Amino acid sequence: MQITSVVNQKGGVGKTSLSVGAAAALAEQGMRVLLVDLDPQGHATTEFLGLPETPPGKPSLPMALSKMWKGPVEELVVSHPRANVGEGGCFDVMPTAPGMFDLVRRLDQFRMPGWELARVLQFAHYDHVIIDCPPALDLLTNNALAATHGVLVPVQPDRTSIRALRLLRDQVHHLEQLINREPVQYYGLVPGLYRRPMSGYAEAAMRELHAMGIQVLPHIAMGVVVNEAASRGIPITTFAPHCAQTGALHQIAATLESYRKHSPSGSVPQPSEEFVFEDFINEVAGARNRNDTGARKGLYDLMPRRSRR
Repeated sequence: MQITSVVNQKGGVGKTSLSVGAAAALAEQGMRVLLVDLDPQGHATTEFLGLPETPPGKPSLPMALSKMWKGPVEELVVSHPRANVGEGGCFDVMPTAPGMFDLVRRLDQFRMPGWELARVLQFAHYDHVIIDCPPALDLLTNNALAATHGVLVPVQPDRTSIRALRLLRDQVHHLEQLINREPVQYYGLVPGLYRRPMSGYAEAAMRELHAMGIQVLPHIAMGVVVNEAASRGIPITTFAPHCAQTGALHQIAATLESYRKHSPSGSVPQPSEEFVFEDFINEVAGARNRNDTGARKGLYDLMPRRSRR
């Protein structure tokens, strides 16, 4: 199983359309694909695929990430009913849920924030997992980067995208060192949201993007067909199978599949030690108890402790 994060902290660069399109193209090629909507705004779920959010009370992605629910991945996903799927393939979606907006605050309680999504996905059975990340370098994006094997980065041919790419590379390098994981691969940059003929400014920016040392994949052209497909809740590869955007997405999907075939291991990156919430509470209580000599000292004795044999 190969996990790919579609990430750029800069909004409005075509991240969600790339996530949905690449996942749908892989499914059309006969791959078993899971699309994870990690963006609290939920555009992949509701706007691009016409699916409902997970209703309250049902097992959901935020519940799984915060360890309020620990069941199998299969109970978190739904199959997209209107996508073309090749023989042997599937196109499943892990939809957003209302609790996603509150999730970052809850993830702050964990000793090593970043590994929760990896634990959720470790027993999934897919050829490809595509993660649509939020437009921010936050804890949710860190979770995606911790779990991922490689990233796709949608970009625009302008100076702001170049700066955003540099910041992203710094963030990835910092996270690799912080959690001691293998280096994240850059599967490619995907230019989008510009029209031809390109201006001199855009051409200069494209030359600088090519010089970043990451392969530049096919351009996803602007076009009303993208919005028309989204308005019907259908992947563009199904809605307009012969358009230029679909052709580019199939080339991008072929690139991702080539990485999967040549990958030495399809296992999900995992932390070296398991997080135990009771141990974390005891550590916090002990640290506060040692450093607090005031009237509140006795309150820490009331915190629950796990019995040890």
